[in-house]
Amino acid sequence: MQRLARAAEHITTTRDLTPSLPAAGRDEVGRLTRAFESMVGALRHSREQQQRLVQDASHELRTPLTSVRGCAELLQRARGRLAPEDEEQILATLVTETVALDELVRELVELATDQQTAEDPEPVDLPPAAEDSARRFRRRTGREISVRAEEPVAVLARPRALQRCVDNLVGNAVRFSPDGAPVEVHITGTRLAVRDHGPGIAPGDRQAVFERFYRAAATQSTPGSGLGLAIVHDLVAADHGTVFATAAPSGGAEVGFRLPPAPDGSRSGELS
Repeated sequence: MQRLARAAEHITTTRDLTPSLPAAGRDEVGRLTRAFESMVGALRHSREQQQRLVQDASHELRTPLTSVRGCAELLQRARGRLAPEDEEQILATLVTETVALDELVRELVELATDQQTAEDPEPVDLPPAAEDSARRFRRRTGREISVRAEEPVAVLARPRALQRCVDNLVGNAVRFSPDGAPVEVHITGTRLAVRDHGPGIAPGDRQAVFERFYRAAATQSTPGSGLGLAIVHDLVAADHGTVFATAAPSGGAEVGFRLPPAPDGSRSGELS
């Protein structure tokens, strides 16, 4: 009991969640020790989740914030000298990115307050989500991003989480493709895949790319935190789907996910 008390005092004063605990026996003290270990493990897991949330937030916010800053600085430098159509395009980009930021901040608040489950799965059509993402990344990058759908099937997923997954996949493909190379989104049934024309992913790295902070040797010099695909993995898994990474038929990588189909007869936005 004294060792348990000292361990509790140690945690209170140092916030160190790796205290030395006595071996758990089969008596009441042993039961208390096991309960204490479970509590410490839960606290440790909660702390890790908080740290991961901060890391994810930094990664997710960086791209739209950079776009907003770039547009604002351009408007400031070229005030009064921009053609009306150019100014309109910049303002449209600002509106698009601030809307995306607003949605992302609300999602992060939900994650921080354990309210992610408040968004219930519902039937969602994959092509509109892909088109929305492609449109925003075309504005950001000027790159050709195509969407092709073959017999798409509505999936059962959380709409905002699904959109975040598609955005991360398209953003990842843009990052690893050479300048000017197209990015292609292919939808078949409940499968969505994004193809790039970059260096590809070695067979030994195709599972590891979904781990947090993992960077393959061939992509160490490419900007990015290594969190985007890990976020896709976690969000897809929460909706009972699977992720994959393989070689694209025309070179580069093909990365995507499969999700469960929506109930028969249901349409996007409603359950049967």
